Amino acid sequence: MTESGLRLLLEKQQSLLKEFLDFSQRQFAETDDVGLDNLLSQKDNCFKELQKVVSLLEKWHQIYNRPFRADEKKLDQIIKDLMEKILLSEKEFEKMVGLEKNAVSLQIDQLGRQMQYRKEPGHQRPKLKNMKT
Repeated sequence: MTESGLRLLLEKQQSLLKEFLDFSQRQFAETDDVGLDNLLSQKDNCFKELQKVVSLLEKWHQIYNRPFRADEKKLDQIIKDLMEKILLSEKEFEKMVGLEKNAVSLQIDQLGRQMQYRKEPGHQRPKLKNMKT
């Protein structure tokens, strides 16, 4: 790890964050369960890579402890903007999943009430008599 390695680490972090944002936004469009699982797996792998880069950045700052140069400040601002976009995207996806979960819960509740209605003795289906013709 060298002092000039900071720029490379920041560029790698920026690249991974762009990829993560792409996964985060694509999850809205994915309608297939298998496709969504695959996408979430790729997003998880990207997140693990990001954690490694962040760990290296922390080590770099412990060793060199200097302020950002102009080009590094610019990269840092881009990284902050990407993180903000990711946070918004993830919150929207969480909200969407919550709404879908509520809709499914309501459907299950409605089915439960229908099943209970059919089980009550006074509300049985009409029985057909065997008629001889």
